[in-house]
Amino acid sequence: MNLSALPDVFFIVILLVLSALIIFTYTTPTKGELFLFSYSAIVILFGIFLFQFKYYKTEENNVSKLVNEFKDKKNVLKGIVSEQPEVKDDRLRLLIKNKMADSIHCDGYVLVSVYKVKYAEKPPSDYRYGDEIQITGKLEMLPHRRNPGEFDYGKYLKMHDVDAVFIAFGFDKIERIGHTEPSFLKSKIIYPIKDYSIKVIDKLVGGDEGEYLKGLVLGERSNISQEIKENFVNAGVAHIIAVSGLNVAYVALIIWAVLMFVPVKHSYKNIIIIIFLFLYMGITGSVPSIVRATIMASVFLIAQIIERKPNAYNIVAFAGLVILIYDPRQLFDAGFILSFTAIFSIIILYPKLNEWLRKMKWYANLDEEKIFGKSVKWILLLFLGTFAAQLGTLPISSMMFNKVSVVSLAANLFAIPLSNLALALGFIMIIASTFSSWLASIFAAVNSMIMHYQLEMIEFCAKLDFAFVETYFVDYLFMAVYFIVLALLYGISKSNYKLRAAVIILLIANFVLLSSIMDKTDKVQITYIDVGSSNSTLIKMPLGTSVLINTGSDTKKYSPSERNVIPYLKTQGIGELDLLIITALNANEFRSLNNFVKNFPVKKILIPVYYKPVFENELINTSFKNTKIYFVENSQIVNKQGKFRIYLYYDSLYNGESMMAQFTYGDQSFIFTDSYSLNEDFLNTKLIFGDDNVQVLKTAGAGSFDYSSAEFLAKANPEFVVISSSRSTRKKMRTDIFTASLEHIGMNVLKTNENGALIFESDGEVTESVNW
Repeated sequence: MNLSALPDVFFIVILLVLSALIIFTYTTPTKGELFLFSYSAIVILFGIFLFQFKYYKTEENNVSKLVNEFKDKKNVLKGIVSEQPEVKDDRLRLLIKNKMADSIHCDGYVLVSVYKVKYAEKPPSDYRYGDEIQITGKLEMLPHRRNPGEFDYGKYLKMHDVDAVFIAFGFDKIERIGHTEPSFLKSKIIYPIKDYSIKVIDKLVGGDEGEYLKGLVLGERSNISQEIKENFVNAGVAHIIAVSGLNVAYVALIIWAVLMFVPVKHSYKNIIIIIFLFLYMGITGSVPSIVRATIMASVFLIAQIIERKPNAYNIVAFAGLVILIYDPRQLFDAGFILSFTAIFSIIILYPKLNEWLRKMKWYANLDEEKIFGKSVKWILLLFLGTFAAQLGTLPISSMMFNKVSVVSLAANLFAIPLSNLALALGFIMIIASTFSSWLASIFAAVNSMIMHYQLEMIEFCAKLDFAFVETYFVDYLFMAVYFIVLALLYGISKSNYKLRAAVIILLIANFVLLSSIMDKTDKVQITYIDVGSSNSTLIKMPLGTSVLINTGSDTKKYSPSERNVIPYLKTQGIGELDLLIITALNANEFRSLNNFVKNFPVKKILIPVYYKPVFENELINTSFKNTKIYFVENSQIVNKQGKFRIYLYYDSLYNGESMMAQFTYGDQSFIFTDSYSLNEDFLNTKLIFGDDNVQVLKTAGAGSFDYSSAEFLAKANPEFVVISSSRSTRKKMRTDIFTASLEHIGMNVLKTNENGALIFESDGEVTESVNW
């Protein structure tokens, strides 16, 4: 029985009943926004309900049900491209509506990524919306969140109707087998307009400025470099490349200017403008900010047609209502949350801030007839608008980006006007290109110069030492306290300021006290961070001492040390690492260590003496000048405090390239192996397990008997064996054999590629796994 429509039917019935109660109970309503807020509250509850229903329930013939059946096998997938493909230098990405997997009919959407394998191979650019394709590769489950505090990409895909991912290597693995027209509007109008606009921008602008302009005009941000995105976040101007109200205003203005010469009624003109606004919404990908702005503009234009005075609260609430009715899962979308929080903040807080500003004598004395006075007032109004939006979104953006820009208010003073000008010129350039390439090139040249200097100025602001403050400490409790304080400040006056100030002080004091109590513990926490098939483990002791064993293995394209390890340390409130132990060091591991030390302070590093010549290089030594490095020459105890012990097992004659570490807390023991040539005699004579209970044994990398011998495992007899393994590791077969062998003799094997980061807590007598 298909129950997928049950939540919608349930919601419509409830909404109709409540609407009837409102209509017949309140005959003379005076505040219309209260009614729409009531509806919005209902839709929010419905959104939560529907999200839970659709997120955790899938139909029996959904492609996600086949993932385990096709695990570790090559599959042939057939489906229809449901969005315009994303083409990059080394990758082709498509979203397909699945039809068949290995001759099994199934439904659902699959995100396909095809990677190049040959140096000269170029990704095909001729695939289009509606193409029916066949591709050979591997069907996989949606990715899980790798470490606490990180972005959950799998959940994001699931919320956007993606049921599985498909990986293929080599562009010869994909072929077109047909073509359909799923949507006339998309295939004949929306995508051709978007493709034409992209080609014009690439031809006339290009470079970073061209990618930036695509983000401004079309909401196409996929090819904006990570560095530029980071600069926008650090400077506090990331909202600029999120298409929103200004884009809608320009489209409406352009259509209105054209319709001035068309002899039709004003009401018909408004309807035509609304049609074009929804068309533009489709071109930009229907992101929450543009949908909100389009609905708000449409409501405003409809109000003119029916001669009703629009209400700001009603318009915003109605926009949210429509979006959530269409797709309640947007309630959990970051773009939706930020967009509506920002607009409500401006509507609610801006008038109050403006009122306070007008009461100041120096502001009242500014002469608007003079250029200076008018300029100062314009700058202050722009400042207040930005400030109001940031007050409302501050804790939300802090949790999403883990940072707050200090220079944001100043950066927005030039970034907003310049981006508005660049956006206007971008629209004009695209329109002009349809009848005059020469005229379009003139606008493109001017716009390129404006955007170049704007990007330079944003980069300057972002690179300042004080540009931003990291906010890894912000959580939901902090957010609740923040908004309560903001509400108390909003209604403050001469008659109540003493009471409200006292409440605010008490609230903040209790929050600080509660936070400090919650952080205290007598347990040690050991986190095996998910860094792919390499190693990195954090040991956090009760008194705050922090020890990290290895930093992962960086490649040219991905740096676990910067993307995974450092952010996790910061989420744990660690500002400086007390001890870093490196058990082995190949080229990628050295790159990781170098990146880690450059970006995170470390008091002390322990490294096998085998690598001493590497660090004697003057150029390399410069990178580690602020860190004390000690070279381990033999087995030793390096930390002995109370119940804590850290043992290092090393002998350069037997296995000079690597060493093993053992951490004990009470009678609980945790072993970290990273040996490339373990010698049985060395293990039997120098590795002392004593009476400790070996709770967890961390194998080297992806796990193998080459690194952890059967004799060694039998001697240790751990309760858990932890393996760091990525989904696409080349040593997967060896890992699977190793895992199966351990499980056959009754050992509990945990893999980071299946579970994400693995966290254990121990009081010295008992060790427990933490479900995060």
